[in-house]
Amino acid sequence: MSLQHSEVIRLDLPARYAYLRLLSETIAEMLRQIGAHNETLIYNVQLAAHEVCTNIVSHAYRHWRDGEGRIRITLTLHPQPPRLEIDLHDTGETFEPESVPQPNLNEAQIHGYGLFLIRHLMDRVSYTSRPDGNHWHLMKHLA
Repeated sequence: MSLQHSEVIRLDLPARYAYLRLLSETIAEMLRQIGAHNETLIYNVQLAAHEVCTNIVSHAYRHWRDGEGRIRITLTLHPQPPRLEIDLHDTGETFEPESVPQPNLNEAQIHGYGLFLIRHLMDRVSYTSRPDGNHWHLMKHLA
């Protein structure tokens, strides 16, 4: 399929791990719409978005009751240049990404790889805290 105009999909999910599969499925379908059949590329974008959402559920909403918080997600698929942009919003606690240490890749650890993975899998990653909540912006070039 040849995409002529940008396509936008919006999701408003409860902040629960069980719903993150919907985001992964949406990413895969959007990428396939422009002929991206590279399963590694699809998986990498899914993993980066999943890691952001996992951090939102685990950290931003850690003091909330299960599923009480929301994650608003906008996925925008652009034809020229081909790229996928993912914007994620939450109203949970803020954090300072610079305060998160880089994982020691020479020693196994159970946690602490999320931000490292997100930054290495995507072409652009930004996080901002605003009065109305937290905003993540991820971008992946597709060509």
